[in-house]
Amino acid sequence: VSPGSSHRPVARDMLGHGVRVLVGLTVVAASLAVDAPLEYTGRCDEPGETCLITRADNPLPLVELPKYRDNALSFASIGDWGCGPYNCVLKPDPNHISAGATQKAVAGVMAQVAEKTGVQFVLAVGDNFYFHGVQDVNDPLFDSVWRDRFNQPSMNVPWYVTLGNHDHYGNPEAQIDYSKAGFDKRWILPNYYYTTVRDVGSNGKQLQLVFVDTVILDEGYGRTLLLEKIREGIVQPEALARYDSRFHIRQKAASEQLLWLEETLAQSTADWLIVIGHYPVYSGGEHGSTFSLVELVKPLLEKYNVDAYISGHDHN
Repeated sequence: VSPGSSHRPVARDMLGHGVRVLVGLTVVAASLAVDAPLEYTGRCDEPGETCLITRADNPLPLVELPKYRDNALSFASIGDWGCGPYNCVLKPDPNHISAGATQKAVAGVMAQVAEKTGVQFVLAVGDNFYFHGVQDVNDPLFDSVWRDRFNQPSMNVPWYVTLGNHDHYGNPEAQIDYSKAGFDKRWILPNYYYTTVRDVGSNGKQLQLVFVDTVILDEGYGRTLLLEKIREGIVQPEALARYDSRFHIRQKAASEQLLWLEETLAQSTADWLIVIGHYPVYSGGEHGSTFSLVELVKPLLEKYNVDAYISGHDHN
């Protein structure tokens, strides 16, 4: 995000005090021992509440920017990346059988680019763990898919996470609990949808990131995709009962999330405003556009001059 010309007033704090997000980092490659928990500012126990994550005792240092990128902010985005060394071979085609090796190669190149460009954080835009998410906070996929592969120094930055449909086919709360318990301080997912603000360089300009759970916003689409994965044999049939058992949670959160989204966008005074979700609004890929988002979300993005919508889901 380059400074450019501001089209909004310079952002101020959202809770009456500072808004810089600093996340302490302890990377333990082979252990899930819980370190001191993250400190949350705001009502992070409620979906959509402004939630800032701090670690005053051991803040994650800001990445030093390359000289040619003064007063800029660099970040990386990755989606549909949830293949470790073994969990994607369930789908018997060459691309999925080799997907674990491909993901590892991407992690290496991503780390190299992040080091060169001074990446400050990573956006993980869903389908973080194939094919049926994680089951609990001790699920080995946290290590095999993420911690063992993205452990380079340049990847030791905050990872702002949103959930995809495959994450909902498991236990989505486990990814939230993993964040709140502080198993790895980089993993930031205080709830299904949330927002935070980052400084852009040292010139007083700010970027606001708004994370939405698009699976919650389109209940029918997520269930249809799950039935497709069950027919393909890559998700076990019992996942459907588990998914349906959480219907009441998603239904309540859907209407609340849309109200929260409009309120959040309307109140933003940041110079740059980016919304992040798993499903695309428009797409020319295999899945195509998400018509519920075209109807419900696109008007809000346009009304409040959102600079970008970053998504995943549709890939080859």
